[in-house]
Amino acid sequence: MNAQRIEDLVTAYKILLNEDVLDGFGHVSVRSATDPARFLMPYALPPALVRAEDIIEYTVADSQPVNSGGRKVNGERYIHGEVYKARPDVQAVIHSHSQAVIPFSVAGVALRPVIVQAGFLPFETPNFEIRDVRAADERGMQITNIARGAALAEKLGNAPVALMRGHGNVVVGASVKQATVYAVYVDVNARMQAAALALNPSIVLMNEPELFDPSEFDINRPWEHYRQKIVGAEELKNIDRTQFGLVQTQAPSGR
Repeated sequence: MNAQRIEDLVTAYKILLNEDVLDGFGHVSVRSATDPARFLMPYALPPALVRAEDIIEYTVADSQPVNSGGRKVNGERYIHGEVYKARPDVQAVIHSHSQAVIPFSVAGVALRPVIVQAGFLPFETPNFEIRDVRAADERGMQITNIARGAALAEKLGNAPVALMRGHGNVVVGASVKQATVYAVYVDVNARMQAAALALNPSIVLMNEPELFDPSEFDINRPWEHYRQKIVGAEELKNIDRTQFGLVQTQAPSGR
């Protein structure tokens, strides 16, 4: 069961790199399909090098590796472990240093949904401040212990996204596919919001009827769109095209 999740995890790294969401850092994890008290994540290596054999299993309780095999584990694994601990609904976690998103974490301008594909965003994306939790004798902005991870998970709350001041963002989903697509559209929404604000500081935001429930958004469609950009021509021939489209979007609206 975990084999498919690991395959999707590796694909997520490739997609997020190709879409310039991940840089030389950043990381993606998935909850174990066989034991929800564990999660899967690569050891500490550049995202571009991640392979299935690089995945390590961690315990949600303390974010420690079950067996690292002598490999250096990721220092910010506490982001993932504490989110999984606080959110039983979450099956995948992504932390990126999206260059489009970071300005919203430091400029005092809330990241808000402005494009249709970002209808999963809250009206104001929460913004985590490391200074609120960092001890007086500690340094740095990374999430390197349980206390920092728990504080970030608390700031995330029930939202799908939280900004991290000067650091990036964390995106969660009910699957690797959903989290990956959301991470891409958080980046796109940030770029579009910044572009709109540059034209006029008074912009039109999405309202409640324009947001969507996850069941109303066909994750497979953008996932396969981004995935096909990183696969070969032969694999493209074998994609199941019958999986796309939602029935509720096909009927006329009556207007």
